[in-house]
Amino acid sequence: MTRLLTSAARARGLAGRAGAELRAFPRQFWLLAACFFGLMVGIDMCFPFETTYLHGRLGYSMTTIGVLLGLPLVAAIPFYVVDGAIADRYGRKPAMVAGICLVVVLYLTLAFARELWQIAVAVAAEAAFGWALFLTGSNAMIADLVAYGRRAEAYSITRVTLNSGMVVGPLLARVILARDPTYRSLFLTGAAVCLALAAVVFALFHETRPPAARAEASMRATLQGYGAVLRDRRFLAFCAVAALPLYGFGQIWSMLPVMLRNRHGASPGEWAVLLSFYAVSLAVLQYPVIRLLRGRDHVLLMAAASLLVGAGLSGAVLLPWGVWTFVGVFVLGQGVLLLIPISSAVSAELAPIALRGRYMGTWTLVQMAGYALGPLFGGWAMDALGEAGAALVVLACGTTGAALYLALAPRFKASAPADPAV
Repeated sequence: MTRLLTSAARARGLAGRAGAELRAFPRQFWLLAACFFGLMVGIDMCFPFETTYLHGRLGYSMTTIGVLLGLPLVAAIPFYVVDGAIADRYGRKPAMVAGICLVVVLYLTLAFARELWQIAVAVAAEAAFGWALFLTGSNAMIADLVAYGRRAEAYSITRVTLNSGMVVGPLLARVILARDPTYRSLFLTGAAVCLALAAVVFALFHETRPPAARAEASMRATLQGYGAVLRDRRFLAFCAVAALPLYGFGQIWSMLPVMLRNRHGASPGEWAVLLSFYAVSLAVLQYPVIRLLRGRDHVLLMAAASLLVGAGLSGAVLLPWGVWTFVGVFVLGQGVLLLIPISSAVSAELAPIALRGRYMGTWTLVQMAGYALGPLFGGWAMDALGEAGAALVVLACGTTGAALYLALAPRFKASAPADPAV
């Protein structure tokens, strides 16, 4: 009985400390976390249904839709450099508001436009200056608001709210589509949700851009600041190695369901169950795991993330169907759980205060480009090597990424930068 009381008291103490630590985050950070949730609700009400709308309602071929949705994403990659400069030159808040407004424009266009060129322009504008600009500005704002030692936790909290929004959005879409199968109400509701979030950011957020980032007198001078980013060999090496686990991460939504269907005969319903399991495990464990690992070497955690992504995705494909599939998906989720917040924290740690926006813009570029490698080369690997061969390529990339991060770790051994949050 005494042991039970002691354990209960210890659990209450741990919960109390965790609660106090969460309350220690600035108020604006929690507003930003809520913004991530609301924005993802609005986006994921619409994003998963864009293809079915364009094909089923407007009658475009899948080849046309693939070009329409895929080509702008590739063409937009260089513009992520401009996104980082915007966040430093004009501020985090304007970058976030502008990014959300471009998402609104896309959904309004989908609601009313019927000409392919109109939709193509909206897709291209959003790809370059929509979600990517919001992500760059918000990542820089988190680095401004949260002290060095707790940034990984902060990024993990926004991942929790983001993943929660990704669950809620499609459920709301199902209700709306049942009432209006034309999709117009769906896109209008998504646009309204995102526009409300833009208004919240505009009205309630204060600008966090540090004074050191306001020195450049023009956008041209701000863009020239990327010279310092390109001279940072540690940061460039970190980004280059990150492309290896990102290759696996980029296949979760695109190649993995096809691999499971071809190799194990997985039905869409079974894939939906696996996907729900993946999302729930991330939402439940994201913050506790990152908090537990506070103070650990971030580059070594990136090595673990790379290995887990490679082993988890390949294991889900190569191991026998059933319990082992869930084990593989769980391991994959733990890799993603580490990969995204830790990589954002490292990028923020390496960035001089005056260049935070540009460093985060560069990281957004790497993250989006690395993510695009998944479907781009994953499909080729499946055609050339089969499902097992493609899964082994993912495993090889994850293992190589882990080895390279282990080799890089000694170069990142340094004291925390003197960049307290503002």
